[in-house]
This record gives sequence, C-alpha cells and structure tokens, in this order.
Amino acid sequence: MLFRRIATSLGLAGALLAAAAPAPAASAPTTAPAVTERDAAFLMAAHQAHLAEIAAGRLAWLKTTDKAVKGLAGVLMGDHIRLDAALYGVARKLRVFLPGKPTAEQQALAARYEAAGADTFDEYFVSTQLVAHRASLAMVKKAAAESDAPIVRDLAEDAVPIIEKHRDHLRAVAAATDMVGYSEPGGRS
Repeated sequence: MLFRRIATSLGLAGALLAAAAPAPAASAPTTAPAVTERDAAFLMAAHQAHLAEIAAGRLAWLKTTDKAVKGLAGVLMGDHIRLDAALYGVARKLRVFLPGKPTAEQQALAARYEAAGADTFDEYFVSTQLVAHRASLAMVKKAAAESDAPIVRDLAEDAVPIIEKHRDHLRAVAAATDMVGYSEPGGRS
C-alpha cells in the first residue's frame, strides 16, 4: 500500500515536471553520417560472416573430441564475437540495418556440420573454415583498401590480422592432425 502511494506520487510529480519543462530549442536534426552502398554491403556481409563463424565454432566445440579443434573453435567464437561487437557499433553509428542471421549458404554449411559424422567432422570443419576465412580475408582487405568511410576502413583494417591469425591457426590444426594438403599456403586452403 505504501509502495503504491509512493509510486503514484513519483509518477504524478514526474508528469508535472515534464509538462512544466520548456520545450527543447529547435536544433538541426541529428542525421547519421552518409554511408555508401558498398560500405553498407560490406558491413552486412561481414556481420553475416561473423554470425556464421560463431555458430560454426559452437558446433565444432560441441562435436569434436580433438583438443586442437576444440581450442580452435573457442578462438573462432571469441574473436568473431568481439569483431562483430565492433562491427555492430559502426553499423549503429552509420544506421545500417544488419541481417539477423547468416546467409542461406552459411546456414546450409552449418546444417552440413551438424550432419557430419564424428569420423569426418574435424577435417570437414577445418577445410571449410579455411575456405571461409580465405573469402573473409579477401573481403576485409578490399574494404580496408576501398571503403569510403574512415570508420569502416578502420574496422576492416583491424580485422585483417585477426582473420590472418585464424587462417594460420587453421593451418596449424590441419598440420597437427595430419590433414594432408590443408596446412601449407597454396594448399587446398
């Protein structure tokens, strides 16, 4: 009863103060910085790639019994969560709407990961992640070189060494688990 009276009193006081407060001065409307179609497309594609990598890492973490692959999965999840958080901040500043899920192709790959047997999962995961990271690296390097917005260019430049680290980690796991043809530059990766 006492709580209800206090809440009602505070609500009435707040309403009276809001009504008595002067209207804010007319100011220039706040608009988002201009973003090019190319930069918006990069932000959306990179976001979907991060979502796919996070999901793939989680599946690998759950499916694999290999310590090297499990460690790799943890690194992929953690780094892509951090990369996507930074990307989200940039997209928000630029008012770019980000998709809520990976592309259909990325979702299909996740379904294939789920269906893969224990005897083939690790090699399939590493080989497809090498391909995905090669594509991501090319996309990020292009954005770092060609982006119109400095904030997007900086985001892409910051991602390059992390994706290169992932590629190297994938190759190291391939070598450590005797996956022939995946561990060398120029191999199947």
